[in-house]
Amino acid sequence: MRTASENQDFEEAARMRNRLFSVRHLAERQAADKRAIGTVDVIGIASQNGTAAVQVFPLRGGRLTDRHSFFLENVAGQDVESLLEAFCLEYYGSAPSIPPLIVVPPDARSLDGLEEFLSDLRGTKVEVRPARRGEKRRLQELAQQNAELALESDTMQSERTRLRRIEALEELREKLNLESLPIRIECFDISNIQETAPVGSMVVFQDAVPKKAHYRKFGVRYEGGQDDFAMMAEVISRRFARAKPATSTEDYDEGFAGVPNLVVIDGGKGQLSAALAAMQQFDLPRVAVIALAKRAEEVFVPGRPQPIVLEPGSAGLQLLQRIRDEAHRFALGFHRQRRDKEARESILDALPGVGPARKRALMRHFGSPERLLAASAEELEGVPGVPAKTGRQIYAALHRAGAA
Repeated sequence: MRTASENQDFEEAARMRNRLFSVRHLAERQAADKRAIGTVDVIGIASQNGTAAVQVFPLRGGRLTDRHSFFLENVAGQDVESLLEAFCLEYYGSAPSIPPLIVVPPDARSLDGLEEFLSDLRGTKVEVRPARRGEKRRLQELAQQNAELALESDTMQSERTRLRRIEALEELREKLNLESLPIRIECFDISNIQETAPVGSMVVFQDAVPKKAHYRKFGVRYEGGQDDFAMMAEVISRRFARAKPATSTEDYDEGFAGVPNLVVIDGGKGQLSAALAAMQQFDLPRVAVIALAKRAEEVFVPGRPQPIVLEPGSAGLQLLQRIRDEAHRFALGFHRQRRDKEARESILDALPGVGPARKRALMRHFGSPERLLAASAEELEGVPGVPAKTGRQIYAALHRAGAA
């Protein structure tokens, strides 16, 4: 496994690791069945680079019933006692039962406070201590080895993921002839179903990872019918009109402040042309712009009549697809939200005896269309500024609408 890892053959290393775990797990069960060592939890802990792996072997009546694996993040600088205490407080705080003995790593010290806490939870004495000899010590060593292997496996997987991201960014730079690695990628999509409540979305990937704090939604203002090109131009214009240096405090938005290395447009040549025309209005540094057409996953770039076709399954194409799909998901969710809101408001506009003033009174009293629609007849009759008779008429109209 280690040799495969050093050769960056992570798939083979993972297979070897799984085989090793299987053999060890079988051996653990067989060995634990041989000796009745009672009801005990055995804990192993390994930490490295701010991450810790914890293995728990629960033995009940001397039999190893299971094996639990956990990871703790952001634990740099913490010693074994601190890690053990933090884990046990969380783990046993919600556990259905606590054993009378918990075996911990040999370098754990000063466990009196933890023992007192767990004893209070259990209602009887709980002993927390290292094992000096025998089967308990062997099991703790095994739990410790498993924790170290789990941490190593997690590190390998993290490294494999990191290398895959680098591969994707490098591929995009090469295949799309970009001037630099596309560290920050912004993708734009329009959701416009049946010409109702059109919206736009902007999603951001930083270092090939979603940066959700910078996602932004746009309620499209264009009213000229179903024109995806015009709507895309509007969204792009509104986004880059907000691009300001960090020193500017006027209308500052962190998600808009920076400029991306690469802009991805969901669509084809028409959407790409609309986006380029919109961006030319602004004094921007050089920003690469492409369009990803969903039908054949073709990549259109400015000044090139034929699309670029990335190899299916390649890291670069998979990254573009993931970004495009995320932008589509984000836009569609906002579109549904906006469409539902407009539908609710249209119901309020049709209520008998409700003009602008009474509509404001209803919203002021209930706070939202949802609470108004769920109100009882008595609640509607008691709204300040709305006659009781009108309240009864509103209730009857809402219930007829609900029945329909």
